[in-house]
Amino acid sequence: MSKIYFIRHAKAVDENKDGAKDALRELSPKGKEDAKFMASRLKMYDVMPGAIFSSSAKRCEQTAKIIAKTLKFKEKSIEIKDELYDISFEDLLEFVRNLDKNLDEIFIITHNPSVTEICEYLSDSLIDNIPTSGIFCIEFECKFKELKEGSAKALFFDHPKKHQR
Repeated sequence: MSKIYFIRHAKAVDENKDGAKDALRELSPKGKEDAKFMASRLKMYDVMPGAIFSSSAKRCEQTAKIIAKTLKFKEKSIEIKDELYDISFEDLLEFVRNLDKNLDEIFIITHNPSVTEICEYLSDSLIDNIPTSGIFCIEFECKFKELKEGSAKALFFDHPKKHQR
């Protein structure tokens, strides 16, 4: 069985102080706190990915590093992928289908709406929206390249709002 943890980046600041482009937006203090909280939830269940793929957006990279540090995953092994920034659902599905067949547990840290769309499509779930710092995990028996609508089973859907502190 293979698993993909689709993770939406943590909450970012609304805009850069200097008006820089969207891809350079950093995590807000609340976003950093939420990313650490969700990473600790993964650690509690002994989750350890074989690979972490992150969008090149600053907020995704920061989310990936927080998760990697908490899980003691080598930060240098995070694969930053430009194509995961502003990616369409179709391109994200193609990205997943082209993953290394030797991987069996991976994290993909990216953006809405494509992250919500792919989770609904692959698992046949209706979740409406993955909030910031949300994690949706699917499990499947087929090869990555064979993934299609409804071919995966939703294992869990977790996000900080479920655990209002």
